[in-house]
Amino acid sequence: MKQIIKMTAAVALLFGVSTATFAADDKEEFYPNWFVGIQAGAQTTFTNYNSLNLLTPQFGLQVGRWFAPEFGARIHAMGWQQKGGIAAGQYGLADKQTYKFNALTADMDFLLNMSNILYPQRPCQAWNWLLIAGFGANYSWDYDEFKTLVGSTANYHPYYHEQVCGTKHGTFNGRLGTAVEYNFSRNLALSVEVDANYKNDLYNLKINECVDWQVAALVGLTYKFGMKKKAAPAPEPEPVPVVEEPKPEPKPVVKPEPKPEPPKPVVKDEPLKETFFYNIRLSDPDPEAKLNKIVSWCNKYPQKKISVKGYADKGTGNPRINVGYAKARAEKVAKALQDKGIAADRMTVESFGDTVQPFSENDQNRCVIVVGE
Repeated sequence: MKQIIKMTAAVALLFGVSTATFAADDKEEFYPNWFVGIQAGAQTTFTNYNSLNLLTPQFGLQVGRWFAPEFGARIHAMGWQQKGGIAAGQYGLADKQTYKFNALTADMDFLLNMSNILYPQRPCQAWNWLLIAGFGANYSWDYDEFKTLVGSTANYHPYYHEQVCGTKHGTFNGRLGTAVEYNFSRNLALSVEVDANYKNDLYNLKINECVDWQVAALVGLTYKFGMKKKAAPAPEPEPVPVVEEPKPEPKPVVKPEPKPEPPKPVVKDEPLKETFFYNIRLSDPDPEAKLNKIVSWCNKYPQKKISVKGYADKGTGNPRINVGYAKARAEKVAKALQDKGIAADRMTVESFGDTVQPFSENDQNRCVIVVGE
């Protein structure tokens, strides 16, 4: 019992290590490759006899090539000892009998890797499931036991097989099968294969107008060769040492002494005072140059305001009339400035009539005085 446990543990360890090893190469690119293999197992024939009594050992040899991850082909030879059975009453025998003979089956098989067909991107390719289909021929020899059995009966000629078939020892073989393959590495694999072989009536030397089926189970080792080796990664170039040259010390920066800024000139506000003089009974401002001068000053000093004051002389008219002239003159000057873009809220408009005489000469008091504040 201890020996069995040790052997089981050793096999499990071998499968585990090999699976881990093969998984490291699972992304390796496929290359067409050849393979050879040997097999051993057993076979039986399904006929009108107990199949368990017809079990015999079998050996196999295969040579083939995988052309693609999904498709391959092989030449497969299998055989050695075979058994046939004669039921009681058949060929005049009182009891059932078995007889041995030798046979060899040679087939051309086509292989389909169903694992790669159904799951091409599987992460580990250690396991493969294969389907097998092929055709070929059987060849039998050394059937003296059969001749002895059937020749012992009075109603069966010992060379009946030769009489029916002549010297023909070969028959047709068709095959369907499946296999499970385990890759220990990229070169070595273990497989378990089961085949069903179609045999015609001459396979087991008996003529009973009924084809036979031979089923074989084989365990084998396969060696794969001819594939390209995985390219070794290119060695990384050795880093070239970088020698840094000493940086020159920076020269001291001599900053020039700042020159004293010249004193800013004191800008005095330019005063504004313009006087518009009028003839008797006139109120329109004149000349235009004075209006433009006032506008220019207002644009230069936008924060400042101006006062517009209208007057009339006492030497002409009367106080009631003079008040109207003084007011009209002041308002028209203010209106002319607004037309040139000066806002009304920057102007103070006043009228003094003839109550105030800004000049000593009578005719000069018919005027409007504009002063910037």
